[in-house]
This record gives sequence, structure tokens and C-alpha cells, in this order.
Amino acid sequence: MVKGARLWGVVALCVLSGSGWVFVQAWPSEMAWPFGACLHFGLIALVGLSVASLQGDWSGLPWVRGVLVGAAGSGLVALPAAVLQLAAGKVSEATSVTVFCSVPLMTVLAAGALGAGDGEASRLRGLMVPSVVGLGGALLLSPPESPGSLRRWLFLGLVMGCCVVVALAGVWMHRLMQGVGVAAAVAVIALGSASALGLYGAAVGWPALGWRVVEGEMLRCIVFDLPVVWLTVWLAREMNAARLSARFLLVPLVTVAEGYAVERGPLELKTLLAVGLLCAGGVMLLVWDEPEGVAGLGLR
Repeated sequence: MVKGARLWGVVALCVLSGSGWVFVQAWPSEMAWPFGACLHFGLIALVGLSVASLQGDWSGLPWVRGVLVGAAGSGLVALPAAVLQLAAGKVSEATSVTVFCSVPLMTVLAAGALGAGDGEASRLRGLMVPSVVGLGGALLLSPPESPGSLRRWLFLGLVMGCCVVVALAGVWMHRLMQGVGVAAAVAVIALGSASALGLYGAAVGWPALGWRVVEGEMLRCIVFDLPVVWLTVWLAREMNAARLSARFLLVPLVTVAEGYAVERGPLELKTLLAVGLLCAGGVMLLVWDEPEGVAGLGLR
């Protein structure tokens, strides 16, 4: 069961991530993807390096583990945003959100495949219940649309493959982060993500950047992306992957609630039922009690 600071951390992460659409509309970026994202991750890496150096936070992160943490963390933090950008216009936003609501179920299955012992079988079966409940709510709220062409089917497959990677990365990340400082992990994850995006940006051609645009992007990063990445990495260390995956159900819930609050439109029974299932699935994942003597879902 999630308690104390971890619970509030999940709440803060879901509210921040679910409110991203409000932030983007109120303060739109002047840099196209991947250039803005590369700059953001570069700044986050600089902050992480500075904090880790001040705290002497590198002892738990030898270079081999650092590479693994960077790879798993990039799969958890940067890959979903990159795939959604690449699939934009080919896969509808509603379909992408619904597909990502399958991540909790995939995470439970990945945890079982990557190290859950016989004693955890009952717990795994129990955690599948809220995962399926939440996915049912997502399907009811926004049924996936048929891509309609081979190219769109391929991009839908890319989104689904990304969800599998996110689930696996979450399980590995919890294991790898034990004994590792958050600032050091943030630094290596952001540095790896910035490097990959920078190479892609160089391949497509970087635009000319003025200081005003760069300064604006740095402020946007500090206000939004930095706290989201920091919270995600900290929670990946403190919580097992199945519990943290509840955010993929709760973030759409926050977005839907804010959207209806802004538009003040009527709520249909179908929408209320879907929202209730999303909420039930996400909350149940967070508070589901573990049988006595059963370890968490992190890899042994």
C-alpha cells in the first residue's frame, strides 16, 4: 500500500502530467520537436549533474549501472513522448491515450515474466484486476479508432510496442534504482535522452535559435518538465512498477476532469461510468494490500 510522501508524489505527478494540455495552451512552445525536447533534457541533465555533484551522489552509480539506468529511464521518460510525436497525425490522440492505458496490465505481466516467484502468483493475479478495470474504463471512454491504412496500422503498432517497452523499463528501473541517488539518475537519464534527440535533430537540421526563444524554453522546462522527470525517477525508485503504472490510468482522468470543468458540458452516463472505472483501477493499484510475507514486484 502506498503511504505518505509517495502517495502525494503520485498525486503531484498525475496532476502535473494531466494538466500538460492547459500548460501548453497557456504557454505554447516556440521550438518544434525534437529541438525543444533536446534543450529541455539538456537543462535537466545539467541540474541533475549539479545537484549530484553537490551531494556527492555518484557512489551508487558505477558506469555499467549508469548505462542501464540511463537506458531504462529513457524508455520510461523520453520514449513515450517521442513515439507520440512521431505517431501524431497517423494515430489519433484518443487512441494513443487508450493504448497507453494498457501499460498497467503489461507491467503486471512483465513483472511476472521477469522475476516473480511462485509465492507472488496470488498477488499478481490480484493486481491484474484493477489493471483490467482501468483499461475497460479507457476503452469505454474512448474506443480505439481503426487506422484505415497500412501506414497508420504500422504507427499504431509502434505505439503498442512503446507500451511494452515502457512496462519492461518500469520493472527494470525499480530494480536498478535501489541504492542510487535520484539526482545522479536524473542526470544520466536526461543526458542520454538529450544526446539521442540531439542526434536526431542534427539529422533533420537544427533551426537558428535566438536567446529569447532559448530562455523561454528553459523557463518552460523548469516550471513543468523538470519536476515531472524528477518525480518520475524518484517514484520509480520508491515504488514498485505496478503501483507506479497507475499513473497511466489517473493522468487521463485528470485531463478529462479538467476538460469538463473548462467546457462545463453535460456529463453522459457512459462518460461517468468510464471515469469511475479509470478512477477505481488507478486507486486500487495504489492501495491494493500485499499478502503478508510477499515481496514487491520489483525484480529480485
